[in-house]
Amino acid sequence: MADNTTPIGVDASGHTILTKAVLALLNAFPGLNGRTVHFEELSADGGIAFSANNGALIMKERVSITGRTRQTCQYPFYVVYRSNSTRTFQALAAQTFLDTMGKWLCGEPAIINGETVRRTGFPVLDGSRTITKITRSNSYGLTPAANGVQDWLLPVTVQYTNEFDA
Repeated sequence: MADNTTPIGVDASGHTILTKAVLALLNAFPGLNGRTVHFEELSADGGIAFSANNGALIMKERVSITGRTRQTCQYPFYVVYRSNSTRTFQALAAQTFLDTMGKWLCGEPAIINGETVRRTGFPVLDGSRTITKITRSNSYGLTPAANGVQDWLLPVTVQYTNEFDA
């Protein structure tokens, strides 16, 4: 039987929990070099932020005969890297930064300042939620604005479970 790729519900309580955990995780990235990742907040000419794509989504749910509910959930989001230049070297720097961050988020080896680093473990979530996996897609640039500012996006998905008694 194929996995369900369409959400069957929303984990409303999980949205806040995952947003806080993802913000902390992104700000723990060792390649930030003093910068800070913000939640849905960027200056007009640059910065790094993330935005939840659809909130926390319930993809699968099973209820046992004892009333224990086990949900398989996803929290898709985008990391946004805003650059105030469309020069080739700036575009390559933005894409390299996001690709390195994506590798690190997914637990793959990433080279930062000539050193190979790897994220180990997942953030501990409040309540009965547990992160099981983080995946990413390729980063890409959006069309530059007339003033030369360009946003680069890295799509990421946190997969997690939520178990509770009804």
